[in-house]
Amino acid sequence: SSTFATRFATVGAGLLDRRHRKVHVVTEMRLRMRGSCAGWVLALFALIERRPLVSICIPAYRAHDFIAETLESAIEQSIDDLEIIVSNDDSVHSPELDPWKRHRKVRVFQQPKRLGWVENSNFALSQARGKFFMVLPHDDVLKPSYVEECHRVLEKYPQTFAAYSDIETINGRIQASEATGPIELRIGNVMKNLYNGYSYRALMRRQSRDWQHLRLRPNPPTDFCVDSTWILQQACLGELRRVPKPLYRKRSFERSTHHSWRQIPGDQLLAAWRVHCAQMKDIAASYIDDAAFIDALFEHRSNASNVREAPQYLKLLFRETELPQ
Repeated sequence: SSTFATRFATVGAGLLDRRHRKVHVVTEMRLRMRGSCAGWVLALFALIERRPLVSICIPAYRAHDFIAETLESAIEQSIDDLEIIVSNDDSVHSPELDPWKRHRKVRVFQQPKRLGWVENSNFALSQARGKFFMVLPHDDVLKPSYVEECHRVLEKYPQTFAAYSDIETINGRIQASEATGPIELRIGNVMKNLYNGYSYRALMRRQSRDWQHLRLRPNPPTDFCVDSTWILQQACLGELRRVPKPLYRKRSFERSTHHSWRQIPGDQLLAAWRVHCAQMKDIAASYIDDAAFIDALFEHRSNASNVREAPQYLKLLFRETELPQ
């Protein structure tokens, strides 16, 4: 007798939504099995599972005042083949997310206990299924062509790992920095000059080894400049390229993470910067076997006043305080 009591599989075809000229793929599969066929069925599921082109990961926390606009900007991207992952880092029910749970593109995860923004970002990234993926902070907004234009850069330059646009703020346009060329040049540029987390919201290309190297590294208790450390993690995987348009709008609120860093006491800020620099040194050493080169970069970065993009409040602190070496 057959090992299958019933085997029936139906795979739907792509349906063209003529109104919006967007392609939706509908997949239906029914399988009944018994005995030793479980492995075959799991393998078949793996083959049939359809992954989106792009995953947009939104780590959220107490975002009821602004999450709707953020989600709408993600859904309205000119590239339709995407999924949106929301990880709500709040142990209480957030009713503002309920309507989005029914949206075909959105997956909402409710964290049972507070993770903090770093581990919440890591969780959201771990759920991404797309060939390309990105983080979108819960209070920022994308212009409709952001993903498409970043994707175009990644397709044009195969050696590029992450692409991102200039940033629009209430004070005007911020021109994003790049890290291109050989890996030694990229690492040197990041450690000498870069701080601003433009690439935290970059569109990145999936690589077989990227998750191990991309996991954000905590810097407790404040997680100060973890996104700056991430720039180096990204640059070690490939070039970081800019789209020279302000396609990303950063909104600033008093209770935002970056705003809170300005309130960190000086001694804690110095200690957090030392941890950040040690993490950068460790990352660089895992890619380049040149201790003298890395030691020189570490010494340069250890004094934040040497770093071109370091914020003024941090540079002032270093000018006023001699940092122990």
